[in-house]
Amino acid sequence: MMKLMGLVLTGADVKKATSSIPKSVNVDLAVTKITKKDATTITLDFAYIIDYLPKIARVRLTGHAYCQDSAPNIRKALLTYKKTKKLPFEVSGEVLNMINANAGMNAIFLIRPFNLLPPFMPPLITSESLEPKRVQMKSKKKK
Repeated sequence: MMKLMGLVLTGADVKKATSSIPKSVNVDLAVTKITKKDATTITLDFAYIIDYLPKIARVRLTGHAYCQDSAPNIRKALLTYKKTKKLPFEVSGEVLNMINANAGMNAIFLIRPFNLLPPFMPPLITSESLEPKRVQMKSKKKK
């Protein structure tokens, strides 16, 4: 499994067209380039894009993710990317999720001055979780 060794953001762009409330928020993570450093190390150039729809705002972060894995997995990633412009998820799933989490958290700092919603939802709270659970103790009968 590919491991993330480091991540560097290289650019950010926030464009807000209107102050309307978005009907939906789409998040996309695209690997735009892979550079092989040696047999077990690659650099992924990526773009993390948040679209507030319909045409309300767009946020784009770019960066480099430094990754390491076994030589066969690096070869598989390079060949698959060359053919499909995507990484094999069974090899790179952990790295893609780490990039997503890191870029998403950093995006929060960028969007705050523009009064935009965070690109993810916190866990839902239901009425069941708000009610305290009561445990009834059995009383012992005296003989």
